Amino acid sequence: MSKILRSPLFLMAFTIFIDMAGFALILPLLPFWAEHLGASATQVGLILTIYALAQFIFTPILGRLSDRYGRKKIIAASLLIEAASFALTALAGSLPVLLIARFIGGIGASNIGSAQAVVSDVTPPEGRARGMGMIGAAIGLGFVVGPAIGGVLAPIGATLPFWVAMSVAIANALLVILFLPETRKSRATTGSNTTRGNVLFAGWQYVLKSGVLARLIAINLLFTVAFTAMEAVFPLFTQKTFGWTAMQNGYLFTYVGFIIVIMQGGLVGQLVKRFGERKLAIAGMVMLATGLLMLTISVNLALLLIALGILSVGDGAVTPTISTLLSFASPEDAQGETLGVAQGVAGLGRVIGPLVAGSLFQFSGASMPFFVGGLVIALATLFLLPTLPSRPMQVEAHLDSLPDTSDEQSFSVTGKR
Repeated sequence: MSKILRSPLFLMAFTIFIDMAGFALILPLLPFWAEHLGASATQVGLILTIYALAQFIFTPILGRLSDRYGRKKIIAASLLIEAASFALTALAGSLPVLLIARFIGGIGASNIGSAQAVVSDVTPPEGRARGMGMIGAAIGLGFVVGPAIGGVLAPIGATLPFWVAMSVAIANALLVILFLPETRKSRATTGSNTTRGNVLFAGWQYVLKSGVLARLIAINLLFTVAFTAMEAVFPLFTQKTFGWTAMQNGYLFTYVGFIIVIMQGGLVGQLVKRFGERKLAIAGMVMLATGLLMLTISVNLALLLIALGILSVGDGAVTPTISTLLSFASPEDAQGETLGVAQGVAGLGRVIGPLVAGSLFQFSGASMPFFVGGLVIALATLFLLPTLPSRPMQVEAHLDSLPDTSDEQSFSVTGKR
């Protein structure tokens, strides 16, 4: 047991759990806090969009920095930035200040590519899906604990959840500094690293040359657009349909997180062994589309719980399998950057999803964001997933077919694990 507690994988999963719990703690409250400051439904979407825009810009940058200087420093710094954003959110007295606070929060939350790179650093290929599943389970568990706490704190004080989230982020940064070992050593800034004019774009160049990576990232983008569209307006949907408040929505987010924890924490590894990453990803996407479409007809609690349950199982299947395939298709010494690019593109999805969802909610009806999201997922399932290799080793073998661009990008594309 003590060996498990000291393992980098466990410590990284625990760090992500605390990070997600702090973020999810404010999730049920944020739309109502924005409305309190005068935001419309479209502007609520904009608040989530500005957060995601920062992730789109900075996740590849933080991933690249973690490849060059180590994971620990980058993750700890990002958590401190998150803490500052929570404090500014609580102090925001106007919508522009809230937008600035959420942009800073998006910068702090741009550490997921670095966290996934820790998994790639410490797991062999055959255990990669299980490791990614642990990170996913930590995220899901954070969404179990965080919204429940936020729902309880919200009636006590409008800004109390933000201050609690700030304290959690600071404690998490200290945990990383004191206990998380460095899994990626600093790289010298000599040789090819002295001429890195494309330091912010090398990962993008590699992705554009890789058909497998491009398709995986496109799937991740479409999945994220649909899922974050649902997240953005779901509290407003339940408020309009059922008259619920932040407390009831907190309980529902807890329900969603609990299902995701079960799926990613225990089932994904076994399902991947039996069916492979591609088949499991296809099944997950089908369930996501089904759950989203069912939300459009969820006029009572029973239907709502069924739809959310199906959707959550789908999310629990898709997230770790796509991350695993991305890891297999990435060079060994650019895991942070490649996964960071993928998460950055997912950040673009978080820009598009909430903005579109808010507009659809305001102008086309409360259930329209779910219908459009389900359609997007269905199209991605039909046209992109079937073109992927069926087994991880076929994805990994794809590296051998790419031209060696190490001179311009400072890594070998044929590095094997």
